[in-house]
Amino acid sequence: MSALAREISKLVRPAKAPQRLIRHAHLIAALALVLSAGACSSYPRIPATGRLANTAISTTVDSELARYYLAFSSGQRAGNSSLAERIADIEQSFAKHPLDRVTLREISQETSPDFASIYFVGRCLADHTNERFQAGYFSESQRVKFLMQQRNWKRAVRTSLREYKLLFIPGFHYLTDPTSGADFASQRQMMHELGLDVELAATEEDETIEENAEIIAQIVRSESRHNSKLILVSTSKAGPETALALGKILGPLETTSVRAWISVGGLIRGTYLADRVIAWPKSWIARFIFCLEHTDFRSLPGLTTSASRVRWNGIKLPGNILIVEYVAVPLSGDIAGDVRSRYNYLRKFGPNDGLTLLADELMPGGITIVEPGFDHFYRDPDINLKSLAIANLVAEKLTIRSSLRK
Repeated sequence: MSALAREISKLVRPAKAPQRLIRHAHLIAALALVLSAGACSSYPRIPATGRLANTAISTTVDSELARYYLAFSSGQRAGNSSLAERIADIEQSFAKHPLDRVTLREISQETSPDFASIYFVGRCLADHTNERFQAGYFSESQRVKFLMQQRNWKRAVRTSLREYKLLFIPGFHYLTDPTSGADFASQRQMMHELGLDVELAATEEDETIEENAEIIAQIVRSESRHNSKLILVSTSKAGPETALALGKILGPLETTSVRAWISVGGLIRGTYLADRVIAWPKSWIARFIFCLEHTDFRSLPGLTTSASRVRWNGIKLPGNILIVEYVAVPLSGDIAGDVRSRYNYLRKFGPNDGLTLLADELMPGGITIVEPGFDHFYRDPDINLKSLAIANLVAEKLTIRSSLRK
């Protein structure tokens, strides 16, 4: 086996569990400790199976209606007619409502958060563009996995993707806590080994959204001057940082290098976890813990839902940039133990991934890819392969768009 084969083989094997508990990638120990008190909630754990977005699901859900809805969405039509009628009534009642936090919270309160999560997937895929992209993602993931298992490295990367530079924009504390995956290290190494042009945007790991947005803007300006063709890939807190850079700080001529942006679990509209932590008296506890962790507390207020709403209202993303949102959609039985207290706290606001509400990751004009079965940290043994599949898919979409303009 060649050196290249050995290195890539390591990267495409199922990921091993970290030796120590993976710390929170964005609010670290402060949120974990401050939110744990009073965050526990009890809800049913009903075994359920089915399919969501071409993904086999075997987990537990929080209501009998959610269990039936999962089966119903999987094409299993036989069963309780009264539950089927109730599902139809709910879908009809909310069909014309925007897919936002208000709608999902109302559905969640009327049914359950798991029911609202399943509804979220259905509404996303009711959009024809999303549906086609989701089907393409599933097909490309299968193709890439097969070729990588066969060690056919060259064919695993689409020719169109080699035309672009992949600029990865990391999340919170990506240097101090590399186990979180916020630095995209594994994906970057694999793609580099496959001959792709990859680079990490060297943002400050615990600075404010505004300060990191300026750094991102400087990098994009430089790449635009060199006529680069960029695909940006951001995660979590880097989501609002990238949005601010592209949609407010930079002018239209300064974003000519950016052809696409893939937002992975983006905290576009913030998180209610930040709202709770910065409120007195928890704020002084959080400040103390952040100090012990040698972390700047200043980044936290910018992640509140109010600050995020004000910031978002001033952002207008360029229409020529292809935006893809990669959204993890867990059901209650899919939440990892170290995320559960935060997930439980957020349940009262609606379906969430353990850090933010699902609807708050969406952006106008964006194409949504859903990933059922995983929480905010995407601890999927196939995540590297799936990352390459998304990049391939985006590059192919850009090629089609370019040909249509000629």
